[in-house]
Amino acid sequence: MPETVTVTATATALVPVFENLPAIQMGSDDGFDGLAKGGDFLGRLQLYSKGSAINKELISPGHWGIPEGDDQITDLGKTVDVIPLARRPKAIDLSDTDAIITNYDMDSKEFRRIETASAEQNSGCMYGTSFLVYERTTGRFLEYFCGTKSTRSESKKIFPFLAVTAEDIVKRGLNVEPHGPLPLRMNVKLVEKKKWSWHAPVVVKCSTPFNTLPTRGQVLREMERFLNPSDSGTEKVADTEDGGRAH
Repeated sequence: MPETVTVTATATALVPVFENLPAIQMGSDDGFDGLAKGGDFLGRLQLYSKGSAINKELISPGHWGIPEGDDQITDLGKTVDVIPLARRPKAIDLSDTDAIITNYDMDSKEFRRIETASAEQNSGCMYGTSFLVYERTTGRFLEYFCGTKSTRSESKKIFPFLAVTAEDIVKRGLNVEPHGPLPLRMNVKLVEKKKWSWHAPVVVKCSTPFNTLPTRGQVLREMERFLNPSDSGTEKVADTEDGGRAH
């Protein structure tokens, strides 16, 4: 029977045998990080207020979370720190939950149709800015979609935290200094009206440094994927954050 070796913390005598070996890999660490992923699915950051997730007590109202599927949600609490890396337009039609329609071309007829329909109560249609963000506690790249009235208005406060180059400043006529992506904090507030209430995001500056950051290669890869989504069409999407009402 061949001899087997169990590697433990006390097996230090084995270490000299394996010293000065040749390189252990072909390719970069960033490349292997990509290969280790289960798929191309980008997680979604959302603020929960109403809906089936709340009814099932999977998460508390006014908490940020990441839906993981099969009635699982990563609860991030009432505050999240993120670094916004990119933005894109997005329109989504949830009226048929078995065939969700998404569109990323704000000049297309389909995008404008969804935008117009979003003004109708309980239409299931939303549009706005979708952000690629890096979240502190999970160390994950996530999509944050500002598709309702309250999130669209707050999304403007995220724009200044995105990176801007000298070329961008000239091209877009901005009055700022060049800078990389800046961390921000998203708090939560309860909005109360006569007929209903809901939770809305509040964007503020984050003064706490990120101790752990992704590599440049990881960031560039995720930005490339995010800014070049697959063709608009139909997809299946889990429970939405607004419980069907576009606040």
